[in-house]
Order: sequence, then C-alpha cells, then structure tokens
Amino acid sequence: MLLKCDALAIKKYLDKTHNIFFIFGSEVVLRNNSKDTLNKTLSEKGYKEKTIINKEDFDKIEQTIIENASGSLFGSKIIIEINHDQGKIPDQIIKLFQIEKINKMDNIAIIINSNNEKLNFKTKWVKAMDELALIIDCKKLKSFEERIWLKHQLAFISEKDRPDLIQNISEMNSGNLVAQHNEVKLLKLTYIEGDLKGRSSSIESAEFMPFELEDEIISRNTKKALKIIHSIKSSEDHYAPLLVWIVGKIINSAADARQSKNPVNSLIKSGVWSNKTSEYMNFIKNHKLQSLIALQKNIFELDLANKGLSEKNFWHELDNIVVRLTAK
Repeated sequence: MLLKCDALAIKKYLDKTHNIFFIFGSEVVLRNNSKDTLNKTLSEKGYKEKTIINKEDFDKIEQTIIENASGSLFGSKIIIEINHDQGKIPDQIIKLFQIEKINKMDNIAIIINSNNEKLNFKTKWVKAMDELALIIDCKKLKSFEERIWLKHQLAFISEKDRPDLIQNISEMNSGNLVAQHNEVKLLKLTYIEGDLKGRSSSIESAEFMPFELEDEIISRNTKKALKIIHSIKSSEDHYAPLLVWIVGKIINSAADARQSKNPVNSLIKSGVWSNKTSEYMNFIKNHKLQSLIALQKNIFELDLANKGLSEKNFWHELDNIVVRLTAK
C-alpha cells in the first residue's frame, strides 16, 4: 500500500504512528510548510531537540541515527532533519530504510526534505520507504487548489474582507505560491478589519519593523537589527512568531544556497525577492555552512522558547542569534 499524501492533506495523517517522513516536490512553499507542520507536531509530542544533516555529512546519517536511537543524554526525543538539496537521492539516504527496526525507534523522528520534483514509485528503495515512512508530495497546485490553500492561510481575515483579498492576491500572483505566501505574511502585519488600504499606510509604522529586520541582518548591521528587536519587544511582542519565521528564513535560505550549484536560483526558490539576491550573496560569503547549520538548530530551539516549550529566554536567544548573523 502506497502511503503518500498531498501537502494540503498532511494534517489528516499526523495522528498515525509514523516517525519517518519524506518531503519532496517542486513547490518550495509547500515543502517548507510541511516541514514546519511536522516540526510543530513532533515538538508537541516531546521531540525537544534537533540534529540537522546536510550533504557534506551524509556519510554520518546511519551513525547519527543509531547513536540517537536511545534518546539524548537528557532523555529528550530527537528530530533528525536530513536536507537533500540537489541531484538524485544518494545511497546514504536510501540505505537508512535498510536499518533494522528503524520505524520502531521511538526516541527519534526523521524528516527527509528533498528538492526532487518527482519519485519513481516502482523503484526498490521507494517501495521500501513506502513501508516505513509517510511520503508528502509538494507538487505545484492547480488554480482552484491555490485558492483553497490561500483561503486557509487567510483564516485570520474577517469573512467580509477575505473574498476580495483572495481574488486580488490570486489574480496578481497566479501560479506563484511564494509571492502569495509573502503577501499573507505582510497581511498578518498590516491588516486592519474593514480597512484594506491600511496595509499600505502602515508600511512606515512600527508594525512593519519585523520585515525591516531582514534587511538589517543581511547587510550585517548589528546595531540597527538589535534596535528593531528591542523596539518590537517593548511594544509589539506578539510579533515574536513572525520574527522566528523571518530569521529562520534568512538562515535556511542561506544554508540552501551555500550548498547549491546555482545559489541565486536557490535563493529565489526559497522566497527571496530577486532584487535582494545580491545582498544575500554578500551575506552568505561571510558565513560558513557549518555555522549556518548550527544556527538552524538554534532557530528550532528559539521556536520552542517562543511556544513556552523551553526554559530559555526567547528575546535573549534571539539577540544572540542576530549578533552571530551580523558579526563582521
């Protein structure tokens, strides 16, 4: 039995007893959303730590799984996130489905995030994966599916304003889910019920500062970046989840681009606006891949702190991450 689901239906499958997940497909927004949904669900189930494996450490996949199978030294359950950025699926990933009783290792969960657009479900290794993992297909959406996705993303909008926004965003960005996703994030900052024009007039207000943070971080302006964070903390601390998303987007986009043969194309696929790619490239040159991988783990821990699932101080940890990102 092929256990595959479309990205839009992932929540229907999360009550199952899976601890291995394989995400693939051409739509980067759906891949990222699926990964976020899995991380959130797993953290609620007690997975409080994360190990991230990128291509330069693929040889350590089996060792990492076996070493963590009994949990961490502190008794925590662990998420092992494997990022496959390009090319065919490597043998190191294929072989993990041959590890004895891998789906019975209750202290670990494995998320394989692949940018492969298609899988051959007749191949031996995919059949083996089918027996052990939930396979999540993040293919491009049809027009009516985009509208369903957008309607769900705009659930925070009043019923009176939602139809017009869905129509406008869909028409302006048809076939471009990254652009639609960015519009949703902007609306979460600027939307005022009954005043759709309010989002443009608020661009210069304090409410727009979270997105200004991205510019200051990639330009490595520590002073201004910290000033924005402290201003938000004192007056708009409900934007903390958005700050996690913004800083996480910077780190994940940079890490993916670092490993890609075409880093600019990788940045655009990650949702970076084309007019910011040159700034991102300058930013990436100043950060080694290992440093970015370590920061990916820090973002996961920051998200737990924001949700009250960690004893760490959210704002203190955010300051530390931003200082590391902007250090010269």
